[in-house]
Amino acid sequence: MALKPQGPSVSFKAYIGWIVKHAYWGVAVLLVAFIFFPTNYVMEKPGPTMNVLGKAVLDYGEKKVDLGGEAIEEGGASSPSGSLDVVTVNVVGSPSNTLPVFMAVANYFNPSSRVLPKEVVFPIGSSFSQDEKNQQGLMEEAKQSAKAAAASFLKSEGLSAEKVENAKINSGPIGGPSAGMIFALGLIEKATGQDLTGGKNVAGTGTLSKAGKVGEIGGIASKMIAARRDGASFFLAPASNCAQVLSSKVPEGLRVVPVSSLSGALKALKDISSNRVSLLPYCKA
Repeated sequence: MALKPQGPSVSFKAYIGWIVKHAYWGVAVLLVAFIFFPTNYVMEKPGPTMNVLGKAVLDYGEKKVDLGGEAIEEGGASSPSGSLDVVTVNVVGSPSNTLPVFMAVANYFNPSSRVLPKEVVFPIGSSFSQDEKNQQGLMEEAKQSAKAAAASFLKSEGLSAEKVENAKINSGPIGGPSAGMIFALGLIEKATGQDLTGGKNVAGTGTLSKAGKVGEIGGIASKMIAARRDGASFFLAPASNCAQVLSSKVPEGLRVVPVSSLSGALKALKDISSNRVSLLPYCKA
């Protein structure tokens, strides 16, 4: 009996059939590998707030972390009727640990977060530890500028600046330069005993020079969300950030008040505490 020839075409067809039959496993493996593949992006989202008039407590909305003591210590405890909140931004990711594809895609459509190229957040060539050190250095500079600007204001009013100059500001893990303005306002209220907010919940952000000039900051969209999340009705923002404010979705119930100087921030607080809301400035296109 003659045997049927087994040509190469028969084995090739079988090979192709096996590949087709099992191809979905390869596709699944590639898909899993792709969604976990690192991108060049990090995520910015609302961080904790801290009322500089009261205890040093980081408020994350759903939880609070007590750092111990007063946020600003000037020799006595405080019992504010309102609040002056420092607002922060949390960054998910680092120069060496960026978002995987699935997190970047999912959070791109999340209105409470911003997905950004890592170079926008971290200096090119920096490491996580270098950035942390840099942020803490900027925070210390912000504290010194806040003290200098607050002391200068008090002296211009014929008041003693001794409490301000000797004050201790407890910022915990918060870094960066953008708390300067709120620190200065808190220092002035605690040194004078004045109720600057009139019982209102006010948040704010802005760098502050020793001469009292308020400067631009980053992450304002996330900071507005954090402010409203933790109860603020008014938000003091650098006037130089108005373009970002206008291009962002301002949380309902939050009034953004642009300021360009410490004296301007104090005037805004005076109008807020006196319910003269119609006199407050606003960002214009």
